[in-house]
Amino acid sequence: MKLSISRSQESIWIWLFWGLGTYLLLELGPFFIAEFVFKKTAGELLGPYVAFAFPCVIFLPLVWWLRKWEKQGISPKRLARGWGLSMMLFCVAVIVAVFYSGISLHLINLSDAVGGFIVSMLLGLPISYFVSYYMVLSFISTRAISRCDDA
Repeated sequence: MKLSISRSQESIWIWLFWGLGTYLLLELGPFFIAEFVFKKTAGELLGPYVAFAFPCVIFLPLVWWLRKWEKQGISPKRLARGWGLSMMLFCVAVIVAVFYSGISLHLINLSDAVGGFIVSMLLGLPISYFVSYYMVLSFISTRAISRCDDA
């Protein structure tokens, strides 16, 4: 079986293989730096490494489905809502990974983490939803206008 980037648009499994593989390789750099700076062992950094992989595992299938829906001609508002909700889920996963990693590496005090977690959720979720919602609507509108100009 020959794997290619163009076929990744057809199969979610190839999309996940390429996307998650690339993400995990890129994620190694910051963790090698963290190992050096914080003087932690690879075993101590394994939990945070896996925690930071989960946002990608959650987000990549959503992106694949949203691209499929776009090809099917779903309405722009519905597509923008899908992107907004996807970004909210991604934001939740990133916030959880940051706080889990901070607590497990003893960079964040547990009593301080609860308040920071709540504030991060209250600010991050609406911001991530509305920014992505309006960006998708703007992108779709711009693309539609440019297609009309070309015709």
